[in-house]
Amino acid sequence: MSPRPIPVLKWLTTFAAVFTAGAGGFMLPSIGAHPTLPLLAGGIAAAACIRWGRRMWPAVLAAGVGIDLWLQQPLIASLGVGIGATAAAVFTAWFLEWRGFDAGFGRARDVPLFILAVVIGTMILPTVGLLGFYLTGEHVQATNPLRWLRWWSNSTAGVLLVGPMLVALSRQSLAQFFEHWGEGGLWLLGVAICCAGTLSLDAAGVARPLIVMFDLLLVVVGAIRFGLVVAAFGSLVISAAAGLSFAFGRGVFGGLDESAGLATIWTISAALAGVSLIITALLAERDRAGMEQLRAERRYAQIFDGSPQPLWVHDPDTLQFLLINEAAVRQYGWSTEEFLARRVTMLAPTGGSRVLPPPLAHAAAPEPFETRHQTRDGRMLAVEVWTRAIDLAGRRATLVFASDVSERRALGGALIDAIATEQRRIGQELHDGLGQELTGLALSARALATRAERERQPIAASLDQLATLAASCIQAARRIAQGVSPLSDADGSLQGALEALAGRSCFGNTLVRFRSRLDTPITLNLEARNHLYRIAQEAVQNALKHAHARVVEIDLWVYERGLSLTVNDDGVGLPRVGSPNAGLGMRTMHFRASSIGGRLLINRRSEGGVSIACEVEQPPLAATA
Repeated sequence: MSPRPIPVLKWLTTFAAVFTAGAGGFMLPSIGAHPTLPLLAGGIAAAACIRWGRRMWPAVLAAGVGIDLWLQQPLIASLGVGIGATAAAVFTAWFLEWRGFDAGFGRARDVPLFILAVVIGTMILPTVGLLGFYLTGEHVQATNPLRWLRWWSNSTAGVLLVGPMLVALSRQSLAQFFEHWGEGGLWLLGVAICCAGTLSLDAAGVARPLIVMFDLLLVVVGAIRFGLVVAAFGSLVISAAAGLSFAFGRGVFGGLDESAGLATIWTISAALAGVSLIITALLAERDRAGMEQLRAERRYAQIFDGSPQPLWVHDPDTLQFLLINEAAVRQYGWSTEEFLARRVTMLAPTGGSRVLPPPLAHAAAPEPFETRHQTRDGRMLAVEVWTRAIDLAGRRATLVFASDVSERRALGGALIDAIATEQRRIGQELHDGLGQELTGLALSARALATRAERERQPIAASLDQLATLAASCIQAARRIAQGVSPLSDADGSLQGALEALAGRSCFGNTLVRFRSRLDTPITLNLEARNHLYRIAQEAVQNALKHAHARVVEIDLWVYERGLSLTVNDDGVGLPRVGSPNAGLGMRTMHFRASSIGGRLLINRRSEGGVSIACEVEQPPLAATA
C-alpha cells in the first residue's frame, strides 16, 4: 500500500486561516478597540482537524506559536499557547470521531455531541497556555482564575460560532439557499440591516433589545429555511457586528463597561450559535423520523403490492376501498380504479352473505371468518377473511386478507364425502354383514347348547359360553358400526344421534343435556347431518377433556330455512393458542361447517365457559320430495 500523500496545501490553508483570524483579533487594540473579539482562530483550527483529520496539528501548532511570537510574547509562552491550541483542536476532533459524529449534523445527537466536545476541548487551551506564561515568570496573571475563565469563554464562543459553519460546509449545505436565491437575498439584506443598526443606533432606549430580538429571529429563519451553514454564517456576522460595536464603543453595545460588554458579547454569540444548532438538531430529528416513516411506508407498499395474498385496505366507517393489491385485482376481476371508486359491499353475493366479520364479534380463537365473495363475472368464491385495524398515514383503516379457498374447500369436501361414504359402507357391512352372521352364530350356538343340555351332554356348558361370546361380539360390532356411522343406529335422525351422544357422555358428576326445538323438519341430507353430529361430538369432547366442564348443553333448533346447533359449557375455556390441544379440533369443526355451507361461531360466555354454534341453511321441504 502506497503511503498517504502529505497534505501540504491543506496545511498552508489551515496555517494561513488560523494565523490571520488570531492576529486580526489581537490587532484591534492597535486601531482603537479596547478588548479583543472572540478568538475565531480556535474554531478554524478545530474545524480543520475535524474535516481533514488530526494530521493538521503541525499547521495549527505553527499558527498558534506564530501568533504569539508576532505579538512579541516570550518563546516559552508562545509554545504553551501553540501546544494548548493544538491539543484543544486535536482532542475535539478525536472525541467527535470516537463518538461517531456526523460532520453534516444529520442527526439530533450530533449537536449536543459537538457542543460537549467543544466545551471540554477548549478547556485545554487556557490551561496549557497559562502554564506557559507561568513558566515565563508571570505568576500572578497565570494563576488568575478570571483570566482562565475569560480565555476559555472567548475560545468556546469562537469555536461555536465558526466551527459548525466550516465543518458542515458543502455544496449540498448551500443548495437550499441557492435554490431559493430570492428569499436568500432578502435574508442577507435583513442581516445587513441588523448589523448596520447594531453599529449605528444609540444604546439608549429600546434599540438594544429590539436588535437582539431581530438577530435571533433572523438566525431562526435562516436555520429553518436554509440550514445550519447559512444560519451559522449569519450568527458569525451578527456576533462580529456586536463585538465591533462593543470594542469601538459605537452602536447599541458601545456604552457597556468591559465586564458587562464581554458577558453580553459571549451571551449573544452563544445564544445565536446555540439557536442555530438546536434548530438544526430538531430539524434533523424530524427529517430522520420522516425518512424512517417514508422507508417504512415504501417497505409496506412493496410487501403489500408484491404479496401473492389478496389484500386490501378500506375505511371502517364508509367501507370505501383505500388500497388494493394486484393479487386482489386478479382474484376478483375488477381493475384498481374500479375498486377504489367503490365500497367493500360490492363483493357481497346475491342472497346477502356477509363480506366481512361482524364488527362486534370477539372470537375466542384466532380463526378466519369464512364467507363467500362474488367476482366481477358472477362467480362465487369461498374465502377466508382476516381483518386487522391499522393506521394509514394517520387515518384509521382496516387491512383485509381474503384467501380464495374454493378449490381447497372442494377438495376437502370431496375427501370428507369419500370418507363418510366409506364409513357408511363399513358401518353397513358391520351391521348387515358381520352383525347378521354373528347373530346367526349366536342363535346356532344357543340352540346347540339347549339341545346338549336337554340330552345331558357334557359339552352343554361350553356351547352356552360360545353363545354368550357370540352375543358379546354382536354388541361390539354394533358399537364399532355406530362409531363409524353414528346416525345409522338412529335411522339417520340427527336428533336421536345427539340425544344418544348426550347420554353416553354423562359420567360421574358430569352432566350433558340435550334439548331440541323443531319448528320444521330437518331437510339436510345425510352427509350434512353427519357433519353436524361430528361438530357436536368434537365440541363435547373438548369441553369434557380440555375445559374440564361439569355441565354441557347441546341445543338443536330447526327453523324455517335454517338450523342452529349449539354446544355450551361451563369449563375453563379454550386451550391457549400454541398448545397441542388448540387448533386441530377447531380447524376440523370449521372445515366441516364450511363444507356444508354453514358458519361456525366460537365465543366466550359472560358467565364462563365457551359457546360453539354452527348455523346452516337447509333446503325447503319441497326440494327434498
